[in-house]
Parts: sequence; structure tokens; C-alpha cells
Amino acid sequence: MNKRELFLQMGKGIKPSVTPFIPTIFAHSAKVLGVTPSAIAQDENLLVKSQLACYELYQHDLISVGVDIYNVEYEALGAKVKFHDNEELPAISDILVKEESDLAKLKVPDPENAGRMPMFLSAVEELHKKVGNEVIVNGTVIGPFTLAAIMRGFENFIMDLIYNPEFAFSLMEFSNEVSLAYAKSFIKRGVGLSINESWIAPPLLSPAFYQDYVVKYEKQLVMAIKEAGQKNVALISGGNTTDIVDDMATTGTSLLLADSECDRLYYKKVCKENNILMRASIPSQVVEEGDDEIMKKNVKQVIDDCHDYTGFIFGCGIVSYNTPPENVVKLKNMVNEYTKTLD
Repeated sequence: MNKRELFLQMGKGIKPSVTPFIPTIFAHSAKVLGVTPSAIAQDENLLVKSQLACYELYQHDLISVGVDIYNVEYEALGAKVKFHDNEELPAISDILVKEESDLAKLKVPDPENAGRMPMFLSAVEELHKKVGNEVIVNGTVIGPFTLAAIMRGFENFIMDLIYNPEFAFSLMEFSNEVSLAYAKSFIKRGVGLSINESWIAPPLLSPAFYQDYVVKYEKQLVMAIKEAGQKNVALISGGNTTDIVDDMATTGTSLLLADSECDRLYYKKVCKENNILMRASIPSQVVEEGDDEIMKKNVKQVIDDCHDYTGFIFGCGIVSYNTPPENVVKLKNMVNEYTKTLD
């Protein structure tokens, strides 16, 4: 059975023969290749090579391609990216929407030509050609709240939601147009897709604000992506999203992330009720530090909580740049070995 077939089984409610293992590998792939995150963020060949190097090492069950995932759409809108010659991620400090009138000046970028969008599209397509027959390769787009908050500045955007909600809604509608255009270009290439929306996690955003103002725009984006031909769409948010998981489950997502801070048992209940895959994670810091006993303890806790759910996937958050590759290999071996004792 190859890695694609694992997900076909899970989609039918059949428990797979092995627990799928999906560490999120973005900047860490640069470390494996011996270069900086900014290097792979600007060079398609290096990006492809780094992801293939990680796949050869870890044989993980889904490849999600990205580096500075919250910059790509924003850069295409006109923001300037600062690249570094060290381990730091590329960064953007520009605020493009300082006033309401600035929004009207922005145009939905053409993903085939704007900024680094074409590079990431091409890299994902190339990875799909090389290994997509055995493993799903995902592109990534930004969720509506996160992109709107980046465009406006987080505090400004929260104030807009309180005092000028119509403008805030316009920002999220525009954000959806940007991300949908990018998503459609990934879909044309026959690859998978995930929506990254980590700025919704409490306490950054209150559960009430999420329910009242945000979830409907995520639904719109997920439904539009499905209408464009992508059957399965993952909605990914790090942090403790336990208090909003009931609402997240209504978006049409096919996969949710129960980050290490989440109430896994409650998350599992919600995912079971809504037939959603659940990726439950241990802290990425634990993997970076690599202490055997602490890793084993965390692995056991996650698997004990989630092993009885056919939609369970083991994860470890975003693997840091500085994580030794041998720690990720060790983690996968621990997952496999402990799972075998339960079968």
C-alpha cells in the first residue's frame, strides 16, 4: 500500500494498516539541504531538491510545500520581502491597507506571473510529477482572516471588526479572491491543497469573533475551492483551537489540526461526528530537543488519545529549521513501534 492509498482507506472509514505520519516541513527542508530558508524561498530547484531530500529521509505520508507561507500572496499584492543570509525566515513589515481607500488600489494578482507565486506553483507541480504517484503533494494558500489581518495590521483589523465591520468584511472578501485565484492555479496542476489560517487561534482572536465574523468567509473559500475541482481541502491553524473547533468543522474542511495544546479527546469527538481527518501533534520543540524519554511520553499520550479513530494522523507541528534530521527519523520510528504494540 502506498501513501495515497492510506488516505483512500481513511476516507472510507477504514483503519489504515499504519498510522499516517505527517510532520510539517517548510524551512526545515533548507537545513536538510544545508542552505538557508531564504535560499529555498527564492530558488525553485533548491526548493524541490530540499523537499525531495526530506521525503527520502522521512518517508512522510503527505508533502506540504512552503517556506514563508504567510508572505507569498502578500508579496504578490505588492509588499516587499526581506530575505536573510541566516536561519531566519523571509519577512515582511509593510502594511498595504493603511486607510480604507487603499483596498480599492489593490488588484487580485495573477498567480502565473505575480511575485513568487509562479515559483511555488512550478515547484509543487514538479514534486507532484516526481513522487505524486505515491504521495499527495499539497500547495498552500492563506485563509481570509489571516491575509486580511496581514494586509491591515492585526490590531487595526480587530478594531475594524469592532467599529467598521463592513470594511473588515470587504477585506476578507478580497482576501478570499486572492487565495482562490492562487488555489485554482494549484488545482489546474492536479495537486492537493491546504488553507493556512493560524491567526484565528485564541487568544489572538476570541471564539465569539471567530463564530460571528470569520467562519462564514472560511466556508466561502472552502466551498469555492471544492467547486473549482478540489475535493479535499485542509483548514490548518496552529495553537489551541479547541474552543473554535465546532465552528471550524462546519467549513467543509476535510482535515483539522489538533495542535499540541488542544484537547485531543474533544477534537476527536468533533472530527468523528463530522467525518473529518484529525492530525494530532506533539510540540515541535520536543522534536527539536530530541530527548528520548520526553519524546516517547508525548508520542504515547497522542497515540493513546487518538489511536481508536480511523481518521487519526500523527503530526509534530512545523519542524523547526534547527531540528536535527535524526530526531525526525527517531520520532517516526517511535510512532511506528508504539502503534504496533496496540494492534
